[in-house]
Amino acid sequence: MKKYFCLLIALGCIGMLSAADASAQVLLNELDINPGGTDNPCEYVELIGPPGTVLNNLYFLSLEGDTNKGLVTAVLQFGDGTNPGPSLGSNGLLVVTSPTTCGTRSFPAGTTAVTTTLLDAAGGALQNGTNSFLLVSSPTAIAATTDLDTNDDGTLDALPVGATIVDGVSWSDGGAGDITYGTVLTAAGGTIGAATRFPGNTTPNSASAWYAGAMTGANSDNTYSATIRTANFPPDGALTPGAPNVGTPVKDAPVDMNGDGKTDWVVVRNTNNQYTWYTFINGGNPQPTVDWGMSTGVQATSDLITSGDFDGDLKDDIVVYRPTNGTFYILQSQTSTVRLDQLGTAGDNPTVVADYNGDGKDDVAVYRSSTGQWFYRTAPDAFFNTVQWGQAGDFPAPGDYDGDGKSDFVVQRDQGGQGAFYKNLTTAGLSIETFGLSTDFIVPGDYDGDGKTDIATARGENNSVVWRFEPSGTAGSTVVQDTWGLTASDIPAQGDYDGDGKTDYGVWRSTTGTFYVMTVGTHKKTIQPWGQTNDGPVASYNVH
Repeated sequence: MKKYFCLLIALGCIGMLSAADASAQVLLNELDINPGGTDNPCEYVELIGPPGTVLNNLYFLSLEGDTNKGLVTAVLQFGDGTNPGPSLGSNGLLVVTSPTTCGTRSFPAGTTAVTTTLLDAAGGALQNGTNSFLLVSSPTAIAATTDLDTNDDGTLDALPVGATIVDGVSWSDGGAGDITYGTVLTAAGGTIGAATRFPGNTTPNSASAWYAGAMTGANSDNTYSATIRTANFPPDGALTPGAPNVGTPVKDAPVDMNGDGKTDWVVVRNTNNQYTWYTFINGGNPQPTVDWGMSTGVQATSDLITSGDFDGDLKDDIVVYRPTNGTFYILQSQTSTVRLDQLGTAGDNPTVVADYNGDGKDDVAVYRSSTGQWFYRTAPDAFFNTVQWGQAGDFPAPGDYDGDGKSDFVVQRDQGGQGAFYKNLTTAGLSIETFGLSTDFIVPGDYDGDGKTDIATARGENNSVVWRFEPSGTAGSTVVQDTWGLTASDIPAQGDYDGDGKTDYGVWRSTTGTFYVMTVGTHKKTIQPWGQTNDGPVASYNVH
């Protein structure tokens, strides 16, 4: 039998606050909905936000995704408009637990701890299996047993008027026909039982902001399963109920074929009108070659090389884009299966492949230079999205320039010989910035390691390649410049080759088939022979 719960958590009349102001910056921070042993009394919900924020008209919802899809099975209500709810602690945390102590668990003095008998329910109030957990700001009460997806189509069509989904995560147990709502986390080999937000990541509704897995040991233990985990699970990941989260994110390096956070040495060779991929794992060994893609001998009709992590396992997949039929041919690393995804048409540029919705997976995407349009699709069964940003003659410069986990729309435009970067950022909004010359080669990356893409260019000067980038947030004031590479023979192939989270200067020398890499700041140099004349380095096609 299903159980349905609702609880109003309030502190009494302590002054009226605007629900929007009080809740807009508050996020889900950690969830334990299926501890290693019996759920009761160790389930908990944790919120994070500015210290002292008073919660009002804020709802935590548990939504079923199995039989009664979209049904609210548990509600925590923080404030009701008249009686504002509790405030976040001096450390910005609030944890909701059972009044019955879970083992020897205790909470820091700076954490607001509230209890509810809801979490004393036999078998646990927060359902296991396929479920979605949402933080909703709503001027109207949301009651347990409310069906928010009346036609079971995966869209929450019955939220109250004015309600806003502030944050959310969900996962599935793999049941046929199950539905999740919002941001989906996936763990291979089993069902997720707990989830933790990466420290410092305040992006709402973003899968890349979280790591998760099943729990192991007693129900009071804070240990994640060693095997049932999300692909981005950090080496130091653990539950920290009521305390600041831990977990150092594994950096997503471009052209990382084994998921260790380092760009690998990868080249593509045209042999008898067929592309062969040659991979040398950075710090490891050469891998078996893979034949993937076709060349007709004519540039306009040959497959275009790109790569990206389309299945969310932190390993870049082998990908080509076929302009003759506008189709991405993706060899997914997680399952060694082929995915075909049609998008765009001849003449479109597929180097804008990136994560546009922050779910931790790259999306198929193309840029149409003739019209300045971006086309992308966030899932194989989703409709494509179109963004008009640019004009004929512009060059795309994709990347996450505001650090919100979502790729932005940025183009370089010739403005009287100068390069003008027109930015349409998902969080930071619109801006224009002049940088370099319009003929500069665009080499975007995170050169300063702050989690944001920097405007960066490479230019041939006096037979050398001169790299320039502007550290994020220093528009017009600071430019870092280094010389690395030879104009006559080198192809820019920037990437994070040492796994420190910073983009390195990289070139591939066509005359010798060799990668030359230099780190920013320390100028540490690495030389790796790999490939032969007329090969193409995949990093040069993977500009995001």
